Amino acid sequence: MAKRIKTLEFEPRASNLVHRKGWTSLAKHYNWITGLLFLMALGIELLYIKSYSVSYFISPDGFTYSNIAENFLQGHGLVNSGNFAQVDNGGAVRAVAQTREYVVGPIYPLLLALIYGIFGFKSYGMVILVLHAAFGAASAVLAYKTGELLFGKRYALIPYALTLGYPLFAFWGMYVLTEITYVFTITLFLYVLTLYAKEAKQPKLRTLLSLGAVIGISNLVRPILLLFFPVLGLWILWMHRGRLKIAIRDFAIIVMMTIIVMSPWWIRNGIKYHQFIAVSNYGSYEFYLGNNPLTMTNQYFTFTQPSYDPEVKARIEKLPILEQEKEYKQLAVAYILQHPVKFLQRTLTKEINLFWQPVTPADGDSYKMQGDQWDKWYLLLGLFGVFISLFQFRKYSFLLLFTAYYSFIVSMITVVSGARYRLPVMPAMILFASLVVVMALKGIGRLARVNPRTGGGR
Repeated sequence: MAKRIKTLEFEPRASNLVHRKGWTSLAKHYNWITGLLFLMALGIELLYIKSYSVSYFISPDGFTYSNIAENFLQGHGLVNSGNFAQVDNGGAVRAVAQTREYVVGPIYPLLLALIYGIFGFKSYGMVILVLHAAFGAASAVLAYKTGELLFGKRYALIPYALTLGYPLFAFWGMYVLTEITYVFTITLFLYVLTLYAKEAKQPKLRTLLSLGAVIGISNLVRPILLLFFPVLGLWILWMHRGRLKIAIRDFAIIVMMTIIVMSPWWIRNGIKYHQFIAVSNYGSYEFYLGNNPLTMTNQYFTFTQPSYDPEVKARIEKLPILEQEKEYKQLAVAYILQHPVKFLQRTLTKEINLFWQPVTPADGDSYKMQGDQWDKWYLLLGLFGVFISLFQFRKYSFLLLFTAYYSFIVSMITVVSGARYRLPVMPAMILFASLVVVMALKGIGRLARVNPRTGGGR
């Protein structure tokens, strides 16, 4: 009996040892593939960069981020000490008299500071070559990992290839701006959200913490996901089939982690400016412009767009900057509350007329884009994938909700062109486009299996 017990104890240990070795071997193999995919993607990103005749593009916003990064390295903190303006449409950018200190999310200026600390101030070319190329390659790898979860390993290369092939990612990666950094954080957010959807019955604590952290980091690049929490909470409740306690537990952990990540920035802003600034201290004018009853929903945002009320603007411009922001925000909210039906109509019209419109050849020429004609095909394929996903709603509900949320929120806030502001929703649209390709390949595979049998019967 003693020998028998000893044997029973030994066998599981041997089995566990083999199991661990198997997992270790699998992990090494998986990491090797991931590393290779990253290097391949990085090579393609560098080829994109080399294909442009310039080493970077920079706008007034880019100079502002750069100014903050320089101040940080000089020991002044994350502060903006200069304002910049474009001389004319597409012209040179020059410094102008500072009228306000812009507070922006800290992540991108810190990343610029990292590059400047290594290569020197104003190393714009190295920002593109090192930082943006790495983020572009990492986004493609994340698309691959998300594709594994959604479609299986056999089809994971489809979203990887489509991400690398999307020309607007490459083009906006040439700008010293937050675009590619934000695309990366959104792609990471969608990957972790996919992981949570897979684990919904028994989510792991690290997945919940990761989701909260990613939302916080994404907001500290650009704060668009700040309003996503009601949508996320309802979706989690639905995924748990109405089990309120479990849904509240998951949601609370995610929100808590987001607060932990963002709170240092809130504390810093409270101490420095004596007010709560969630991420940035500007944007109210665009919010007002996008929601006043005179909004022209078929024209892109410009500061001279003839849709604002000149008398209101003249009155508010006499106020201090902080009061201007507060006044514009209050007016925008008042317009929404006074005209809720018109608000919805205008927002949906802006989505149709501006947000979901593909880049035109004229846009491509003015921005000096390459491959811009592919944008409409990505959009069409993605929208077809949206339609297909409705028949598998539970599996793809989080992608549908994010896509609807993002396009609505951006169209609600302002009047924007699709080329730039649609960019962060494209990782989701690429996954929808991948669904179309996967379904087509599966259909072809079924036909190929059926045809030989039919031929053999004859």
